[in-house]
Amino acid sequence: MTLPSSATFAVVPLHLTAGFLFALVPASVHHPAYYAVFGAIVLTLLVTVVVYGFAVWQLQPGFAVLWLQFLLVLLAVAVPFFTVDFGDAWTAIVYLPIMAGSALACLLLGHALRFMA
Repeated sequence: MTLPSSATFAVVPLHLTAGFLFALVPASVHHPAYYAVFGAIVLTLLVTVVVYGFAVWQLQPGFAVLWLQFLLVLLAVAVPFFTVDFGDAWTAIVYLPIMAGSALACLLLGHALRFMA
């Protein structure tokens, strides 16, 4: 299978999508969709890491490209944080650790796969 050279940049819109999913989190823990939305966010971030890892393994981009993607992901994480009106303060508090953790996981996975190749 041949991937385009920009396939590793798919990590940016996937993080942006996960960030905007936080807008759908209900304000109450007792709402039936509360855990479903968090599950969708976690699933989106796990798919992001797997897709990114596969693309990095196939394309073997340089370390400068990995860091550029990391900076773009951080920008994509910041956009929803400043544009989404969180219904609950707790959601706004856990947004940054979850999204930054996912961005860091992608960066570390990218570096690990580059060193293994």
